[in-house]
Amino acid sequence: MSDSHQSGGSAAMTVDPAERIAQHLLRKPSDLIDSRRLMRLFRASVDDFQRALTWLEQLTPSVKEEAAC
Repeated sequence: MSDSHQSGGSAAMTVDPAERIAQHLLRKPSDLIDSRRLMRLFRASVDDFQRALTWLEQLTPSVKEEAAC
């Protein structure tokens, strides 16, 4: 019984930290102000954080196009 409970938690930890940060920032963009806290929260490296920002930057034009329609 405890094995199935633990496997659910480990599956969440296997998700790329950069992806988790990017998803979080899509929901709460104001959290970008405290990047060090986000890096600690998601156990991310500087490279992970940079990849998240790059991903968000690439996503931004498509979001702006949808909002303009």
